[in-house]
Amino acid sequence: MKLLKKIFKVSLILVAFIGVLSLVGLYRMDAFKTIQNNTPEFCEAFNMDGSAEDIEIDYERGYAYLSIQDRAALIRGEMVQGRIVKINLNKKPYEITSALNKQPEHLRPHGISLHIDDRGKRHLAVINHPKNRGIEPENIDLFSEVNNGVFKYVETISDPLFQSPNDLLLVSKNQFYVGNDKGGETSWDKIQENLGRPMSNIAYFDGNSTSVAAKNLSQVSGINISKDQNLVFASETTAKRIAVFHRNMDNGTLKKIHRIKLDGSPDNINVSEDNSLVVATIPKVMALVQHFIALQKGEIKPSPSQVIQIKYKTSEVSLASTAFIGDIEKNELFMSDGTDISTASVGAIWDKHLFIGSIDDNKILICDL
Repeated sequence: MKLLKKIFKVSLILVAFIGVLSLVGLYRMDAFKTIQNNTPEFCEAFNMDGSAEDIEIDYERGYAYLSIQDRAALIRGEMVQGRIVKINLNKKPYEITSALNKQPEHLRPHGISLHIDDRGKRHLAVINHPKNRGIEPENIDLFSEVNNGVFKYVETISDPLFQSPNDLLLVSKNQFYVGNDKGGETSWDKIQENLGRPMSNIAYFDGNSTSVAAKNLSQVSGINISKDQNLVFASETTAKRIAVFHRNMDNGTLKKIHRIKLDGSPDNINVSEDNSLVVATIPKVMALVQHFIALQKGEIKPSPSQVIQIKYKTSEVSLASTAFIGDIEKNELFMSDGTDISTASVGAIWDKHLFIGSIDDNKILICDL
């Protein structure tokens, strides 16, 4: 009898523990959140043959570069290739043209990054996932401009530290940071990572070799840099925050100086002309998971989209004066239930217009601000 009571008590404790873990998991995935639509008065869809997971804007010339791929088909297991395209934002109606002078044989693009050097020459870096992720090496393809807004292939960089690249930041023609959205290697590591343990990192390629510039991060899905090149911003998606680093320009190391808490799970970060951050966030992770499951079944289940803007209230942005860090304001530019654009992954502002790209919705949404 005593043994039965002991077994019963242990079973109750296990059930309670599992129940608590489940509730924590549901809370972390925003299962109990209610979405309140908050969109600009006028938004227009620009339909494409793939989704623009990332968008980079050349503010000097008014070009938008898009990482295009039919990712919905890719999620369903189809063999598809992607493109890097550009849109001349100064010319309407908008038209998509190739940003590469020659289409690579294999291109499954993810994050992209544009760098303008001191001479005004443009360079482009693209995460190019292999066909068999987790088995074949992850690649970063580098391109340099040959004509106005058109780039030629230069080289491919591979390294074991490019473990699970989601976004990247080009800081010279051949130096860049890579944000890895996963870091766990063993099954137990991956379980801990899913429960919130920060295990991903930012790798830095200095033109010759790769090192870890920052570690103990929670799923880096976006990375960008301030206009003065001193601060690096990285999305910590599962922790619902943005890590702010001071960048050592001599050796590329990153020193964390602040974290910006958010209500959603951040993805890509764009830095606007006024140095404000435009961040696409996942407002409801549970809905995103349900969306992906539906896609695999050939069904459509929209996932909510959100874009926020983060502004510094002070103009002094340096390591020497960190008082500015807490002096910020956050404004919601866009929030929807996903019926107009689902799974937003990137937002960018150009000439009082908000451009929103998506993980797998084959369009960009252009809204008047």
